[in-house]
Amino acid sequence: MNILFVCTGNTCRSPMAMEYAKTIYPQWEIRSAGLFALGDPISQGAKKTLEKVGIVSNHCSQPVTASLLHWADAIITMTGAHKNQILRQDPTLLVYTLKEAAGGHGDIQDPFGGSAALYEQTFQEIKKDVENLKLWEK
Repeated sequence: MNILFVCTGNTCRSPMAMEYAKTIYPQWEIRSAGLFALGDPISQGAKKTLEKVGIVSNHCSQPVTASLLHWADAIITMTGAHKNQILRQDPTLLVYTLKEAAGGHGDIQDPFGGSAALYEQTFQEIKKDVENLKLWEK
């Protein structure tokens, strides 16, 4: 299964989701991208948060492209607004928010520029939802 995690800038939420998902779903091909990504490195807050759980990331953000969207078997966004923006581009794509894909509802808030505690809180929320993905039931 090819999974694409999407957020805004691809420097915090989607890279944390991608890097963590790779550790528990090694059978999947997992990538991440941002709707407004500019080729920036993973944020220091996200990088340090991942390092606390033993994940080293040298991720560099990449923009969402038609090629990436069509590569993915499922696209998992951090917010409903991200989901809607992708579906406006192509309503035939299989897109879920992370919360929906884990059987819940709501958005993953952006920790960009926030405290270490906010990054940790965001990561714990992402971690829980990634562990509870129900894509195979969709």
